[in-house]
Amino acid sequence: MFGKSEEGIDKKLARNIKRIRMERGMTQKDLADAMGSIEQSVSKFERAISAPSAKAIMQLCEALQVTPNDLYLNEADWRSWQSEKLEHQDHSVNGLVDHVEMVQKMFAEAELARKAGDEKLERATLDQIIQMYMWTNDHFRDVAHILDRRYVTEYLDKMEKETRESIIDSQK
Repeated sequence: MFGKSEEGIDKKLARNIKRIRMERGMTQKDLADAMGSIEQSVSKFERAISAPSAKAIMQLCEALQVTPNDLYLNEADWRSWQSEKLEHQDHSVNGLVDHVEMVQKMFAEAELARKAGDEKLERATLDQIIQMYMWTNDHFRDVAHILDRRYVTEYLDKMEKETRESIIDSQK
């Protein structure tokens, strides 16, 4: 992955520095200033005329807010690395998809239990969902607050509807 290709690591590095710099909306001077270097050095790095030292690589990474992988990988390898990185972080799109699928299966099981008239299984399944989200007293307090707000809102909606209907009836 990091070895030399037909293109050569210097050209790959040069292309990536330029691509990332431009994605960040930076000029060569902006990047040089952020690195504490001169514009000509950045120009030479981007044209693969000279390779940055290890210190310059770290300055580039800091200035561009990237990792060395971002600078050295070719585009296909970089995309693969990004994909793997996303899959293994604690909060990933794949993790959300898995969670949604699991919870929806549980809701479907509860719905099937309701349709079958099995209130005990429906309640047990819904309780499993609730328990997934409530592991502290604060969570129980939040749910109690949500349920109270729901009750008050429904009550006010019914009161408004009855008042409106009463006004309409009195106009007849």
